[in-house]
Amino acid sequence: MAFTYQDVLDLARIPLNDEDRVRHPDGRLLSYARQAVLQMRRRRPDLFIGRFGDLPDGTESAGSMLPLPAEYAQLVADYVTARAEMVDDEHAGSGRAALFIRLYGMEVGP
Repeated sequence: MAFTYQDVLDLARIPLNDEDRVRHPDGRLLSYARQAVLQMRRRRPDLFIGRFGDLPDGTESAGSMLPLPAEYAQLVADYVTARAEMVDDEHAGSGRAALFIRLYGMEVGP
């Protein structure tokens, strides 16, 4: 199953308790998702083999297809969740947001 950036944003909204899209604007969450994909492009270029004609460049829209295998959609959503929680709560660095960021780092690698 292919995922769009919007699908990733919707996944991220579940742990954020923001299904009604009130607390976190789509534009901000989309920015976090783009950053997650760009970090993956830097750390794991092997995930983009065969896609060199249309590499992600940070300008993708919410309707754009996620340029990663489907199993990475939740990982990108976790990164989005972590970034949103870090902005939302000044104490998040020691809580759930830190956990989500560590999860992302372990899965993506150095």
